[in-house]
Amino acid sequence: MITIGTEIPSIIRTPTTTDLFQFSAAAWLLHRIHYDLPFTTEHDGHPGLLIHGPLQGTYLLQAVQWWLGPETRPVRIAYRHSAPAYLGDTLECGGTVTAISTGTFDADLWARKPDGTVTTSGQATFVLPTQVG
Repeated sequence: MITIGTEIPSIIRTPTTTDLFQFSAAAWLLHRIHYDLPFTTEHDGHPGLLIHGPLQGTYLLQAVQWWLGPETRPVRIAYRHSAPAYLGDTLECGGTVTAISTGTFDADLWARKPDGTVTTSGQATFVLPTQVG
């Protein structure tokens, strides 16, 4: 049963260079800091390729859907990036149920590195799957 305060089980994501390139192509996010290492390090001064903010937003949604199933549709999501995440970083993604209404629930979501640094946080509303209450 889903109640206020229910923890959303964490998923672990460690994107690869292929993941970053494919997400860039699929989402038309063409900034080179996600797939061109020499550009990223030499031109922009980052220590490595950056994991897209919208990819991390996708991971937040995946945590909920992997918990309750794909019929748990997002109605609304808002997220904010607070720290960079780079290729090779492992992200733990999860959250907490914060409110329940007829047919929907709200959740605070987060992605964080193993050292506890939150890279992305957000809030979302989901349609409750029919078999969960």
